[in-house]
Amino acid sequence: MTTAASLTTHYEQFLDLLDRDARDPLRPPAAADGRAAVRARYGERVDASGGSQPILLTRDEWIHHQIDLTLALGRLLTEDDVVVSAVPYELSFIGAEVDRVVEMVGASVISVGTSGTICPMGRLLGLIEQYGVTALVCSPRFAAELAGLAVSLGKRPTDSTVRTIVCVGEPCSAERLERIGATWAARTSALYGTPSAPTVAVTCAEGALHLCDHRLRAQVRGGRRGELLLDGAPTGEAVELRRADHRCVCGSASPVLVPLGSVASAVRGPDGLVTALDVERIVFGHRRLAPHFACDLRDGTFHVTCAVADPRAVDPDAMRRAVRGGIHEALGVEAEVTVVAAQDWSTATS
Repeated sequence: MTTAASLTTHYEQFLDLLDRDARDPLRPPAAADGRAAVRARYGERVDASGGSQPILLTRDEWIHHQIDLTLALGRLLTEDDVVVSAVPYELSFIGAEVDRVVEMVGASVISVGTSGTICPMGRLLGLIEQYGVTALVCSPRFAAELAGLAVSLGKRPTDSTVRTIVCVGEPCSAERLERIGATWAARTSALYGTPSAPTVAVTCAEGALHLCDHRLRAQVRGGRRGELLLDGAPTGEAVELRRADHRCVCGSASPVLVPLGSVASAVRGPDGLVTALDVERIVFGHRRLAPHFACDLRDGTFHVTCAVADPRAVDPDAMRRAVRGGIHEALGVEAEVTVVAAQDWSTATS
């Protein structure tokens, strides 16, 4: 089992790398604008218009992101774990970061990515059985769809060896995380990052996401709830940042951050910003829904697709009316709701 001492050793090794980099006589000279032209990791992000924009992380930044994630996953994983990393790798930071961090914790890692070419979900289910996979790092959608595929093949996700699911890549409400956990009989947690900063907030023992405020300066445009600014730069991501005096029960002094999705997928409601995550909370107040969820904003209306595990036990039309009415009553916005059977999910959202 991983100990606090071993994690501390890894942390110190990382910091020694940073110190050595600062002392390195071969370090490149400062650029014309005065900034150090240091080694960097390259990635890309998609901007609001759909175009690709380059991102650079310096070596120092890259290692600090890994340190925070290592300490966070060190509370969830042990050296006995076998971890599937089903996160993006191409031109992104998260895949490479998760691989390194799982190795630092001492666990075994199977990197499957998200392309579905070399390792489609059916093959992944076989790998889970073959190697006794105990943890998944993936998006909430991936976790739900993988469980749905297992059920369609006559398997029971609750009988698998998976006991920990770490959700990354998209915002997920506590209500949906609970539903995913129940589907797999696994404990669930979440991590939060942006395309430009892979580790922005990490989960505490109480399940809250805490800002890595020892190295990131975060503000919210428009008050407590709005666009996240990191070191003054806009991210295009909406969050809720709770006051520092709103102390989490875990005792941490770092502010709690609640991811809300992209700014482009939010609207103004009667009481302020309304996001897909707000809609998701309302949807998963209905206990009979499976953990599948899709929500798109089109022409100011949320288009929601959700699923029932057993359509024989639920009237889909009645459920659709109840979900739509609940969204309007709680948030004051319009929504078009589609309810499908869980086994029809891939067809409904393709």
